[in-house]
Amino acid sequence: MVSEGMPLPPIRTVNDLRSALSRYGFPGDRERFEEELAAAIGAAPTNDFAGAAAVVRAYRHRVLIRNSSEIMTALEDARGGGEGGVR
Repeated sequence: MVSEGMPLPPIRTVNDLRSALSRYGFPGDRERFEEELAAAIGAAPTNDFAGAAAVVRAYRHRVLIRNSSEIMTALEDARGGGEGGVR
């Protein structure tokens, strides 16, 4: 569940993202991030890390989603878990 009293720290570096995924991410996100990042780097030409950057952006977005009470409430409602959801 999202904690209203604990603001998300800034995510400026890959190491910041790793810490945020470990503490604020969805279960398993940190491990999947490491796997996807390693695969993207391993498949990248030495002068183009756009794939790795895309992985970083995607997981940063996941942390932001996970820590937005509005988005998480909307997801719960869409799945039928909220009071206004379809059952």
